[in-house]
Formats: sequence, structure tokens, C-alpha cells
Amino acid sequence: MSTGAPSTTQLFVVASGATARMRMRIVPIVDDGERVAAINRDLGIVPLEVSAEGDDRALAEVYHVFRRLELPDAARGGEAERLETALSAWGDALAGSGIALRLERRALYGAPLPRTDWQGSTSGVSARPWDVEMTALAAGLRTIVKLDGVPRELIDTLRQLVEQRGFQVEVVGQRDAAGAHDPSRSVTLLVARDASALVEARELEALLLAPRGASGVTAATIRMGALLGYPPCCADRFTRIAGQNDTTLAWALLPGVPHRPASPVIQWLHPALALLSHSPCDLHCAPSVALGERLVDEIEATQPTFAAGWRSLTARVHVIDHRGNRLSLTVDGPLEAEATITGADVVASGSADAHAMITAQRLVGQTVHAHAGGLLTADGGWHAPYVADHRG
Repeated sequence: MSTGAPSTTQLFVVASGATARMRMRIVPIVDDGERVAAINRDLGIVPLEVSAEGDDRALAEVYHVFRRLELPDAARGGEAERLETALSAWGDALAGSGIALRLERRALYGAPLPRTDWQGSTSGVSARPWDVEMTALAAGLRTIVKLDGVPRELIDTLRQLVEQRGFQVEVVGQRDAAGAHDPSRSVTLLVARDASALVEARELEALLLAPRGASGVTAATIRMGALLGYPPCCADRFTRIAGQNDTTLAWALLPGVPHRPASPVIQWLHPALALLSHSPCDLHCAPSVALGERLVDEIEATQPTFAAGWRSLTARVHVIDHRGNRLSLTVDGPLEAEATITGADVVASGSADAHAMITAQRLVGQTVHAHAGGLLTADGGWHAPYVADHRG
């Protein structure tokens, strides 16, 4: 194992104009990196979140100014120095346009997360009931269930299972560039207790397929969230996230460590352990916690042994490490100081890590501490950029 702190970092910044506010990240350009809105040499800008009020298009100047920057030679030095120098030059240049730029926090930089779907991962432990959404539907906690990315070969099986529960289902197929249904692509399944809910959900889904920023899309997103049983605060914040993908959601919604431990029922970083089917607007979102507790009760009513096993894996510290491994860690001690890892389970392995189990085993007994919003072992040989403490 290597020693010393990880060198790959990023900066969270906030740009504020007269009518809008935007959170962004300045990231290093790496081979397996993510799409960026603007590039200057080997640094890029990734939009994260816009304010609820104002027009975020008014802040488009922040990208143009960044592209035009004449970065001083110091920006070619070490990574941390390059980031800090670029931020300073960028802030000075934006001041002339009436846009203020401030540093929000420094953070470890992690590779983009692979897309997750409703099935979860089969490459690690899982304690999420496959029908948790159907359980919520039956309990009246939601009006519809929406399953995205369903392989066509599973449609008939899922339809049969859904109809056995007394629900109605509709298949919404993907369309090709010409607007025709594409039989080779995955589909979305809409499930409801009555036909009227399916009609509304189908109409909303058509609006949601429109380009981002089109008229009515925000309202449709919030209404679809209500049908899905998501708290209004979570649906509202979701509309402000710049990209609805796992990477952007994680960086936008997860605080840096150390943070106050949250309830395990609100865990969402690991889909294979998540009871909620939305990303809560905050790790301590009260409506999401209440929903999670209701779901535990509903599942426990038919599976009396569920809660104990699920909590044993979920009331922990959840991380995605620098190799992309999703790990559930038992940690003794607060993350504000040195804490000891006493247990580690692989929830899903990173695509490039064939030895995830060995990595997890080696972590047991090691000490970790908070570093740049993530976790770092004492020897510097392992770190986790994405962290959520659910020991509350």
C-alpha cells in the first residue's frame, strides 16, 4: 500500500449573480472522468445544483470566463496548487461580470459512479426486498411505482407478479431518434392500483421525456414525485440538481465527513440496502425518515426476521472507495477523530476491482479519519470520497 494523503482532489464552489446561484465543482480531467461543462488545460467545471429562484442561464458566463482564462504557470504545478490557482484567477475574472465566486469546501475526487437500476447489484450483499415499492403501494404510501430500465425479457414475469398483487401495469417503451418504439431497448413499467393513476403517470412520463428546461418539465417532475410518494422537499430539490445521475446526486446531496450520523432507514448510497426509492434532499430529511420507518414496519409485518438482518448491514458507515467499491463498514468511534474499522462488507464491487473482498478484509482493524470530506486510512493506502454515516 502507498503512503501519504491521496493527491486527487476537487473544489466545491458557489457562483452568485444578481438573480441566480449555482453550485459547481472544479475537477481534474482524468481518463475515466465525467463529462464537464467547460475545460481549461487539465481542469474542468461540473455543474451541481442551481437555486430555486432566478434563471440559472444568467450564470452561463461562468463557463465562458473559465474557458478563456489565462492560467498562470503556477497552475501547472501540483494538483492542489493548480486547483487553488485556477479558482483565484477565475474569481478575479468573474468579478468584472458582477458574479461572485466563493469556495464552499475542498473534497476528495472520486471516479464517476456506474448507473444503478431497480434490480440493484448482484456482485455483493443485498438486503433490499425486491418488492419494497409494491409493499409501499399496497400500504398507500405511494400512488404509483415506476421501474426504469427493465430488460424486455423480464416484462412478462414482472407483469405476472404485479397482477398477482392486484395491481395494474403499463409498459412504456423507449423510442429511437425518429420517435418510433425501439424493441431492442429497455422499458419503463408503471404500476398502480387503479387505471386513473396510470393515465396520469403516462401523461407525466411523456412530459418528462422532453428536453431539460422545456416548459412544464419541472412541474411534471414534482407531480410525478408526489405520485411516487416522495416528500415534496425531496422532489423540489431533485429538480434543481444539474444532472439526474448517481454521481451528481451523491456530490449534491451528501455532506462531507464528519457529519452528524443519520438514521439507517434513509440510507440510499447503496441501492442493494436502500428501502427508499428516492434520494432524500438531506441525510436528516424528517419526511423521508418517517417514510423509511413506515416501510420497515410494513415489511416486518410479513417478514418478521427482516429488520434485524437489514439493520445489521445498514446501521453503519457507507462508502464508495477510490476503486469504486460500495462498502458497508462497522466503525468504532466518531469520524471527527481516528476511528477503527471493525467490520467491512462488500455491497457491490467496482468494475475495475476484481479483489474487492480482499480490500474489505484488509480494512478490518485499520484506523480511518476524515480527510477533505472523505475517509482516509492512517497509512494513506485507501480512501473513500463518497461517505454517508448511518449509525444514528
